[in-house]
Amino acid sequence: MPAAASKSKKTGRKAAARDGRGSSSNSKASSIYSQETTDSTPPKDRGPNVIILSSAGKPIFVRHGSDEDEWSSACGLLQGLRANVLSFDGADSSLGEIQSIQAGNMLIVFLNTKALTLVAISDGENGSQNEGWLRLQLEYTYAQVIFTLTDQIQSIFEQSPSYDLRTMMGPNVDASLRNLLDQFDPPDSDEGTDISASSYNSQGASTFLTAGIECVFPLNPELRDSISRLLIDTCRGDDTLFALLVIGTRLVTIVQPSNPSSQLHTSDLHLIMTFVGRQPGLLTNELWFPVCLPRFDSSGFLYAYTSCLDPVHTGLSIVLISGNNSTEQFRVFHSAADTVRSNLGLPPLSTVRSSLSASTSSYASSTRDDRRTTTNWSDPLHDDTDTDSDYDDDSERRGSILSRISASGNGASAGRGIAPRPTLGDRQLSMTNYLTHIPRPNSKSVEEKEKAQDGPFVTALKIALLPKQQEDILNQYLDLASAVHFCFRCDIYVQGSSGTSTEGMLTQCFGPPLSFPFTDAQSQRKVWDIYQRLSLRLRLGSSSVETCYDALDMFQGHDSSMSGSISNDCPMQSLLESPPNVHGVTYLQEDNEWLYVGLNGKFFELYATLPATVKPREGTAYCARLVRKLMGDERILFLSNPLTWNS
Repeated sequence: MPAAASKSKKTGRKAAARDGRGSSSNSKASSIYSQETTDSTPPKDRGPNVIILSSAGKPIFVRHGSDEDEWSSACGLLQGLRANVLSFDGADSSLGEIQSIQAGNMLIVFLNTKALTLVAISDGENGSQNEGWLRLQLEYTYAQVIFTLTDQIQSIFEQSPSYDLRTMMGPNVDASLRNLLDQFDPPDSDEGTDISASSYNSQGASTFLTAGIECVFPLNPELRDSISRLLIDTCRGDDTLFALLVIGTRLVTIVQPSNPSSQLHTSDLHLIMTFVGRQPGLLTNELWFPVCLPRFDSSGFLYAYTSCLDPVHTGLSIVLISGNNSTEQFRVFHSAADTVRSNLGLPPLSTVRSSLSASTSSYASSTRDDRRTTTNWSDPLHDDTDTDSDYDDDSERRGSILSRISASGNGASAGRGIAPRPTLGDRQLSMTNYLTHIPRPNSKSVEEKEKAQDGPFVTALKIALLPKQQEDILNQYLDLASAVHFCFRCDIYVQGSSGTSTEGMLTQCFGPPLSFPFTDAQSQRKVWDIYQRLSLRLRLGSSSVETCYDALDMFQGHDSSMSGSISNDCPMQSLLESPPNVHGVTYLQEDNEWLYVGLNGKFFELYATLPATVKPREGTAYCARLVRKLMGDERILFLSNPLTWNS
């Protein structure tokens, strides 16, 4: 008979509930919650099912499944189970809020807020069996809802528990929730896992595991610093809070307030970059929209201006955030974006719109006569007619990649490719990232090549984004540690006035995508689960569920005094964002196949996978050597000098 375990928030211990009714409940759950038995589940669905429901048991969002009647019954069952646990009186006190249920291979994790309940359901095949990892997904899901609607939704449900929140959410919020959750899980095996240009656009799970932001690399530090100074000179104003340059979901640079309490948490940065990086309408449209940053201030909106500075080649976009939603503020940001675009040597937005419109028509006409099946469009910098001899494929003549980065800003300007996209005007959230799926035609006119006068920074970005460039750099680090995969976290102080450091940190991450030999979703998910266990070991000394919940209780108590923030509802985010208290090493060896190593010290963490033939002591030494190399290359790989408005 299956046993259901309810983890109490107060005790952090498993309280087993065994009775005759358990079998029928688990049977019902198996038929409802299993993604494989749900006829309406699309074949591409992956990861655990995530449900948002009101205190009245009404479904608001269901990640997998479209049968509303079926899920209404299931949500009522979940809320009834929660109410029974809350009403249970033991010898001394009640059990408190239910945290999770383990029933055979089924793991159900709960996140309870004032008026909303979020549930993650994993059957072991389509989702993680790591409770902390599922909890983190629920916290980000809740944060995404607040990002769009603010925490005023709690007041709405307290006044009217039967209110249908779906009328406020709309398709954009639904799609943004799915985009966010998809980043936690590897793609289906039929989507492929080979290293490609798209693989480098986002490392997905590693950014959440390390609570770090992925940066565009490699970039000359002087060039990156100069563009940060350009943002300060151009965008600084009384109403400007944050300024970012991003490519997809990767950060180029950011300027923040000097007060550490006013600087962005990593989770808020993730929400901003996921939303902006997956907006297809950003290519040719300036967007002005309200956002709520849950860890900054969950009670109200800020207003974000976004514009793609270089939609043709790099997808470089600017994001400016203010507390002022006036038309005048929009004009100020519009003017600032134009100034930045001009200083980078990029054409005005109106010119880009015309070029893209004409190119889209031309490309649509030409493809009607060309029915060849191809999956990889050529990159303008890889065309034979434009490739400089310094960047050819002859490894003997190329020399060290990293040694050439400092000179990349002075490289020859590459030819321009046109990036047609049939749905440029669509403002709906997209399940794909616009940068990685922009088709680039092979041919370019002589006039186009003669007009290519990009500045050194844009040229450096083009070179940095080359798939061959990225692959070679990552392989160098993998070979150094004899590893098949790693993810690295680096904590860097934000610079205040006169070059002094503030107390704020900008946490960044770096590493290759999971690829061969982890060729299927299940094997990739196992790696992330083990990394999560190693992370808890480094922070807490143990990865047990009880230890984890005890730590979350402490973070909730610590954050309970923070008004205007959802930090109290997101302790797992706070736990992972905090650096480990002590320096340490931990490892795990399973199935005599792989050795997993976790290593941390001041301002860094590393998680790596090595062959089991490597002994733990040797593997630790290899990883330490890798850390020294990564820290030595910090200025090239990361935003090593994050600035404030007073810098």
